[in-house]
Amino acid sequence: MSSLKKNLVYNFLLSSSQLLLPLISIPYISRVLHPDGIGRVSFIDSFTYYFITVAEFGIMVYGTREIARVKGNMEERKKLVSELLALHVMSSLCALVLYLISVYFVWNKINDVRLLLFSLSFLLVNFFACEWYFFGMEEFKYITLRSLITRFAGLISIFILIKSSNDYYIYYAIIVLSAIANSIWNNILLFRQLPISFKGINWKKHIKYTWVTYLISIISSITLLLDNVLLRLMSTVDAVGLYAFSIKMAKVSSILMTDTLLVFFPRIVMLLKEENKDELQNVVLRNIQLLILFSLPICTGLFLLSDQLIVVFLGKGFLLAITDLKILAIYPFLKSYNLFLSKQILIPHNKERLFLKSLAISAVIFVALALPLSYYYADKGTCYAIVCSEIIALVINYYYAKSVNNFLKIFAWKSFFHALIGVIVFIPVIYLIRRAGFSEIVSLVLSVLTCFVLYLILEVFVIRNEFMVSAKNIFFVYFTKKEKQ
Repeated sequence: MSSLKKNLVYNFLLSSSQLLLPLISIPYISRVLHPDGIGRVSFIDSFTYYFITVAEFGIMVYGTREIARVKGNMEERKKLVSELLALHVMSSLCALVLYLISVYFVWNKINDVRLLLFSLSFLLVNFFACEWYFFGMEEFKYITLRSLITRFAGLISIFILIKSSNDYYIYYAIIVLSAIANSIWNNILLFRQLPISFKGINWKKHIKYTWVTYLISIISSITLLLDNVLLRLMSTVDAVGLYAFSIKMAKVSSILMTDTLLVFFPRIVMLLKEENKDELQNVVLRNIQLLILFSLPICTGLFLLSDQLIVVFLGKGFLLAITDLKILAIYPFLKSYNLFLSKQILIPHNKERLFLKSLAISAVIFVALALPLSYYYADKGTCYAIVCSEIIALVINYYYAKSVNNFLKIFAWKSFFHALIGVIVFIPVIYLIRRAGFSEIVSLVLSVLTCFVLYLILEVFVIRNEFMVSAKNIFFVYFTKKEKQ
């Protein structure tokens, strides 16, 4: 099996854990902590991650791309890693100052020193973040195994340590300590692989390249991270709790697609460098087929099953979030396709500035909509704002992507129509299962499993979609080999 296919398998396992583990923890957490506790944790978590993004200085995308380019040269790789780590330390010091100033102004929204201490610890440990190195080296096996271990440890800790609504700070501690464990593990492995030295390096030379991707990270974080913060500033902590888990369900649902971009990205960069147009088109087409064929059934399922998802996973205390989830149902497709256009087309072609323009426009629109809509319509207003901003970003990114490479196919219409045919079956299936009179959880499980199986059968054996047939063969070969070993 090729390295790309192996990486896709590892990425699928990693993404599946991001999808399945919250399905286990969210029902418990939502019922124990309630919207108030969820709102407190969501606010501090988004607040902290924004400053981690400030500290990141665009190194994640830039570092992944540059490591992929010098992957085979040990000396160049050692020098590059040393310089980027030094740059990240300097940017982290600046972020720390901004963080402390911001804490002073929003302390009345945090109002818990325990949350603050965990938040600060996360920011400090992140000074030597180097996840970009392992993505650039395509070490997806290590990334998957490491993440699975820390996620399972965090899941077990949730059920052991969180017992009442007052334990919201423990929930945040588990989130932070899991991330810290990943960061330290990365550093240990990196320093074993490379003899890092900060003597005689010129980290400043990378600033002229990272500032564009840095602004991209900062502006994209407005919708990714500051949505909870803006909502809290304009509304109540309960509204944040309702919105936070609704958007989390939408984001988690898109993980299977968006994480594949990390697998394809280094390969696309290498193919562009080698000017291998035919293979580049092949890789790009496989990527977009995957996004379409998985995102459309997920969006359809979120919309049709929104009430059952909320009742089963969040409990009756979150019934007001049903409308939120219906509004956000289209988010997985919008977000995954937006990221595809930017990270797989614009950035590999060194057109970060075009991506930056689209982000800036959509971010301004999001803030302009989120502030008044959140004030008048609370969590629902934020949902409408984020969907509108993603639609606008998609239109702009598509225009830019076509202008960069007009000969490259960046949408698979055939797979799109195949997916539409497949999801139409969901409507009568879900209707009939609901009419059968099962309990909410049984009805939900039956609906998901039945729709999933029927969708696969239609795409693989009836419609015979090329990508789905190929994917079936890849997994069959991979797991057959595992059994023989």
